[in-house]
Amino acid sequence: MEREYVNIFIEKYGAFYKEGKDDPNRRKELGLPKVNQTPTELEEYITKKLLEGRYDEEAFAWKAGKLKWGDNKPELPNEWVNGNGGKITKNKEEFDKESFSIYLEGKLREIDFDNYKGKVQDREGLKVFYEKVKDTYDLENFGTVNIINAMFFLSKGAIPIYDRFAHMAVKALYMNKAPVEIFVADAPGKNDHAPGKGNEYKNYSLAVNVLDEYMWLLKKVFPDEINENGEMYISRELDQALWVYGHAYKNFFDII
Repeated sequence: MEREYVNIFIEKYGAFYKEGKDDPNRRKELGLPKVNQTPTELEEYITKKLLEGRYDEEAFAWKAGKLKWGDNKPELPNEWVNGNGGKITKNKEEFDKESFSIYLEGKLREIDFDNYKGKVQDREGLKVFYEKVKDTYDLENFGTVNIINAMFFLSKGAIPIYDRFAHMAVKALYMNKAPVEIFVADAPGKNDHAPGKGNEYKNYSLAVNVLDEYMWLLKKVFPDEINENGEMYISRELDQALWVYGHAYKNFFDII
């Protein structure tokens, strides 16, 4: 997509990501339903954490849609659940607020991202880093999307965060269709693998395939926006616009 159209895309759809920016008439023109919006202060807070490469309980809660903003600070949830409401447990034991924080921070020290920098944006690098993070966070209901979220923060955005709506959005742009016409399956479980009896199949997580496809589509649609030198893969502004556009029932190319 040419830079001129990229800027238009971000301007049109990114405007609906942050709280207080809703415009029903404009949404109708763009073919958008009402979407959940993020407080500007919370987005700025999370972006700062991302740029510092910090992954903790706040980053987890943000991706799960459970982190709120109040009294000029983030508010953590009362229980640790994933985006689908599944309780995060280890060996079937639930975490309280303090123990989950200690667990995430302690495990974070086991992952030295510098060992992977410059390698994570190719297929083999994604596979190795994904397996490292998956094995480090050995939790129930801490699945593929949460693992990629951890990779996103640890890599300071060199690995893009994964969301099904963003995947539908970029696939729709690539195929010149409206997102409502696009199918993207739910992310596989963290231990799912291709069928086969050999260890070479069992050790390959299908989640890497999904993330690899998403990154490939981003590169095809936004070649000038992609960073392949270990920096943030796509800008936060583009990521936000893609998430919003993934809900649309009108084709972007039909309205510009």
